[in-house]
Amino acid sequence: MAQMTQRTMAALVFGGFAAAAAGGCAQENEGAPESGEPEAAVAFPAEPPDGPMPEIGPAPDDYTPTAAGSPSTDIWMGALVREGGALAVSGLAQGTDRDAYDNQPSFLLDGSAILHTAALDRRQTEIMRLSATGASERLTRTEEASEFSALQIPGQDAFSAIHEIRGKQYLWRYDISGESLGPIFATAEPVGYHAWANEHVVAMFILGNPPTLQVGDAVSGEIRVVAERPGRSIHRIPGTEEISFVRKVSDEEWWIERLDTTAGTSERITLTLPGREDYAWTPEGEMLMGDGGRLFAWSEGSDWTEIADFSELGVEGITRLAVSPDGSRIAIVANRPEG
Repeated sequence: MAQMTQRTMAALVFGGFAAAAAGGCAQENEGAPESGEPEAAVAFPAEPPDGPMPEIGPAPDDYTPTAAGSPSTDIWMGALVREGGALAVSGLAQGTDRDAYDNQPSFLLDGSAILHTAALDRRQTEIMRLSATGASERLTRTEEASEFSALQIPGQDAFSAIHEIRGKQYLWRYDISGESLGPIFATAEPVGYHAWANEHVVAMFILGNPPTLQVGDAVSGEIRVVAERPGRSIHRIPGTEEISFVRKVSDEEWWIERLDTTAGTSERITLTLPGREDYAWTPEGEMLMGDGGRLFAWSEGSDWTEIADFSELGVEGITRLAVSPDGSRIAIVANRPEG
């Protein structure tokens, strides 16, 4: 890949952010809740509504911080475009370039920046903001804890993230500047991943044997188990208050399902690519999923279809994906090449 200056790379990778923040994107979907328009704010209780927080004691003797096992990954950014009605990606370039863990990207609801997880060392991760200029800003500063999987909370200038402290993993809330606002639930633990269905209902992957998918109400404190053996990729379906998740029926059979968070019922949408569980939705209702260095798209009535191969750029081992709320930008996590 030809070398480029930091300024040039930033212009290529993040040029679409500024337009999105200014409302200048041609593909804006005005009817979808993810369009960047704030939803009606719902005040969260000052303390978790499901009970008092238990005391967090010393870490178990066998505790290993999650950051210790984190792989070296980079976030790539590109424009998501339509050519003759088909999806394509243009201008893909690195948004992060460190021999460390940069992963779990999610767009702010106005599309102006990305939140992501960064490993600062082998014991701790923090939440960073990748801005419209290409600058990376550290948000959280927690000496004893690590943060993962940040998502802006609908209707709030705040985000949620997994807060890992001394072997415990809680869903935590932070001001958009990174200041800690405290736990959202006291009894949901250990939380691995999550997605907001609306401004106060959240679906959570709870680690266990087997792991479960649980739906919690951050205002009432009600928490319900709705599925077993989910995968880590949980998303709000654009234009709805439904959640999609991967259900691992067996080692070989993984389905993406649609969850009605009110009824607690789900139905199958499609099989994943074999052995792959990370995907993202576009505002138009397609799903994107990576395999190796290739990107695939699915839409209703169609099977998974390859739309891009980034192998020549050095992109391999695609895992997590994120699409901007207006559908104009894509973030792709890939393994960092060795050497």
